Amino acid sequence: MKFVTGIAAVVLVMIMASIADAGDPLFEARIDYGAGTNPYAVTAADFDGDGDQDVAVVRGVSNNNVFVLMNNGDGTFAAAIGYAAGNAPDAVVAADFDGDGDPDLAAANNDSDNLSVLMNNGDGTFAVAVSYDAAGSPTAVFAADLDGDGDQDLAASNYDSSNVSVLLNAGDGTFAAAVNYGVGYCPQSVYAADLDGDGDRDLAAASYCSDVVSVLKNNGDGTFAAAVNYASGSFSFSVVAADFDGDGDHDLAVSDYGSGEVSVLPNNGDGTFAAAVTYATADNPTSLFAADLNGDGDPDVAAANSSSSSVSVLINMGNGTFLQAVDYGVGRGPRSVFAADMDGDGDRDLAVANSSSASCSILKNEGVGVFTAADPYPVGLHPMSVVAADLDGDDDLDLATADASSNGVTVLENFGNGAFAWAAVYGVGDDPFSVAVADLDGDGDQDL
Repeated sequence: MKFVTGIAAVVLVMIMASIADAGDPLFEARIDYGAGTNPYAVTAADFDGDGDQDVAVVRGVSNNNVFVLMNNGDGTFAAAIGYAAGNAPDAVVAADFDGDGDPDLAAANNDSDNLSVLMNNGDGTFAVAVSYDAAGSPTAVFAADLDGDGDQDLAASNYDSSNVSVLLNAGDGTFAAAVNYGVGYCPQSVYAADLDGDGDRDLAAASYCSDVVSVLKNNGDGTFAAAVNYASGSFSFSVVAADFDGDGDHDLAVSDYGSGEVSVLPNNGDGTFAAAVTYATADNPTSLFAADLNGDGDPDVAAANSSSSSVSVLINMGNGTFLQAVDYGVGRGPRSVFAADMDGDGDRDLAVANSSSASCSILKNEGVGVFTAADPYPVGLHPMSVVAADLDGDDDLDLATADASSNGVTVLENFGNGAFAWAAVYGVGDDPFSVAVADLDGDGDQDL
């Protein structure tokens, strides 16, 4: 099965209002920008070179266009302009493919088995898309310099054909024919990082149907050795990379939805990985977050367990091995976990979006990676994502959740000590799955 998020009928922008007193709203009334039905993915970049962030959206099976919304400079947007792509674009990425200093677009077209590249004319309008064949049902696309020549190449994970397509940039924004590299079954995503320490980007793909992480080592010229598959647990769901054992290379951690564990694969230093060491979590871990939770300088792991109403915390012993997970009860159906210092004491606390109980749980860190009981805060129905940021300008971290079934974003205002007050709910489009923050109108505060 393919996992898609962010299904709504509009692109939503909420701009922070100035706060004259405690009774004022945190945000002005929402503005909805038409982008057709069921947008699947969104990205932002300064397409027209005027110093603000514009938006591009793709809509999957609902429409075969890439929609671009130009920022008016104050966080409001002009009407969307559609540019034809392939069939059912599921993902979009912005990068400067032709080296002229402005961001171009590439879309992964799930139903037409290709990638569409749209060149920026320099003013935020785009030339007619050029299509490049990929393989069966590309669902994700990643832009990176894979051959070391200074331009942005493309890699796409192909769900139905169980491979990764690599398209090398000729330097002018045209691409060579795709070279396909087999990986595990049903790759959901592809990620580029230097896994073997030789200065070039290798590829890792997580495969939901075959319970593996596939690693493809870069030969230095943008070609890749045959994938080496490393077993993880059942139904590999998400992957994070971090230097867990402190030896200077990137290790991998995978949440195993079916087997209820986190698999940690230590890097041998050359881009090969030792056998996964599994650490039991509670049932059905989905989201992973890697961060230093106990203040010892190495990354620990937190996993949101969707079926057991808990978060598992695995403390790194400094050598890439982890203590037995400690499970902390949260609300029902946790779908997303985020680590940030929410009470201002210098350590990372945890915020958890609980889909089934319409709440956000806060786990306060006591400073050593031990957490106090969760404080639940009511939010909208079926929160699917949580993010922390200073939304009211008082130097502490507030919270926002995307509430899928109540079609809203809930803001929780931090008192400064990690306790929160319900501040406001802002109506958005249908079924919001994810929320992010950025200064969209250039006034120095964080919009949603």
